[in-house]
Amino acid sequence: MVSGEQVVLAVFVVSFVLILSEYLHRTIAAWFGVVCMLFLGLSTGVFEMCETVALGPDGEYASSIFHHLGFDSSATYGEICHHSLESLMLSWIHFDVVGLLLGMMIFAALLEISGFFEYVSIKAAKMSGGDPWKLVVYLGTFTTLISLVIDNVTAIIIIAPVTLRICQKLEINPIPPLLAEAILSDTGGVASMVGDPPNIMIASQASGMDELASLFGFNGFLIRLGILTFFAWVATLGYLRYYYRDWRESKPANVEAILEEDEWDCIEHPLLMKTTLWILGATVVMFSATEFLHLHIEIHALALAGAGVALVAARPEDHEMRHGLIHSISEKVEWHALLFFAGLFMLVGAVGNVGYLQMLAEWIFDTFGSDPVMLAVAIIWVSAISSAIIDNIPFTAAMIPVIVALGAKAAEEGNPIDLAPLFWALAMGAGFGGNATPIGSSANVMAVSISERGPNPITTKEWMRVGFPVMIITCVVATIFMIIFHGTLYSSL
Repeated sequence: MVSGEQVVLAVFVVSFVLILSEYLHRTIAAWFGVVCMLFLGLSTGVFEMCETVALGPDGEYASSIFHHLGFDSSATYGEICHHSLESLMLSWIHFDVVGLLLGMMIFAALLEISGFFEYVSIKAAKMSGGDPWKLVVYLGTFTTLISLVIDNVTAIIIIAPVTLRICQKLEINPIPPLLAEAILSDTGGVASMVGDPPNIMIASQASGMDELASLFGFNGFLIRLGILTFFAWVATLGYLRYYYRDWRESKPANVEAILEEDEWDCIEHPLLMKTTLWILGATVVMFSATEFLHLHIEIHALALAGAGVALVAARPEDHEMRHGLIHSISEKVEWHALLFFAGLFMLVGAVGNVGYLQMLAEWIFDTFGSDPVMLAVAIIWVSAISSAIIDNIPFTAAMIPVIVALGAKAAEEGNPIDLAPLFWALAMGAGFGGNATPIGSSANVMAVSISERGPNPITTKEWMRVGFPVMIITCVVATIFMIIFHGTLYSSL
């Protein structure tokens, strides 16, 4: 007899097959799965309405993992019960990620309206001299560098529209540079605490653990993952150069005409551009300053607050444009991408609620737990493969409490394990694994979404031809570093 949990898994698999096959638009496919999960929950009661949570110094961290591992409620644990299935499913959405994306999309919309992207596209085309590969290197490097101080999703939201505009002007295929930017930003973002959403989540968890708090700060990520990321980034760029060797030889059209253009003529609203850039700059600075100033405010709140200030300060010179500004911005926000993320989080939340993600994590520990080095290596590869399938943000959200709970369980049994290498392994695997598929990371989803504005959208097949080998290459580099530095650089002892 088929159990309710098995039906949940079947709906999840079918939904992701539809998403990756592109038979339906990914947003429609995700919400098809969500609706199926809703009716399944209402008709069978398969989902647990109460979730055990671990109480930390900064509030509550909800997770049902403690229940599956057999922990009892105590002073350290509490329980959250939802009054309806709809409330439970909404709790699975990571609104912090959705809020961050929405805030940065508003910034990008304001900059696009001002003419900033047109200005940058002409400037970059001039710098490259019309050479397609130089364009990839310049834009990919720039995207990676800004991914060190802001998350890679924001970096893609800012730079991908510029790239699309450049390629349209040069009349070249935009897929290689857009893919390169997303993959290089995924790879480069691993080095920074704020460069990749999974890193932010890991750092947040570690900040409440006395033995790990000092290791997982802004500088801690740069020191322990910076050199690793550099080698992985160079290897990635080398593979991209090899894979797109034919595209590199293409001769762009209109190069002479573009080189003669004055990029400053593209700025339609100079005051709007300057105001938005100043507010965006201040918002980005606050992203990094929150750690140093010990401010208790989340990055998504800063992004939304900054976007709100930018909207209030926006005063286009054209009065007609000023009155219709909010409608113009609303048209440029990628609402379907935000809806896709919401649906994706609920699908993964459903699988986590019935215990499958916890079963996967326990299998890792049961199989490799006797060897600390192999355990960390296993987490790298399982995290990479899983992140490629279900997006690295929800997978990281499921794995963090698993690592914490199993560490506590090992301590109770008198065989404590060092959790630091496991968290570093999770950061490596989730970050590098996100390269494999177009839904492996939020930055990838945004790159695909923005590519759909042009005549050549990125397909799943094309992405995996590039991204899957990159995942293998970067995870091999991460494995080598973990084996060499497990007991030193990545240890808390």
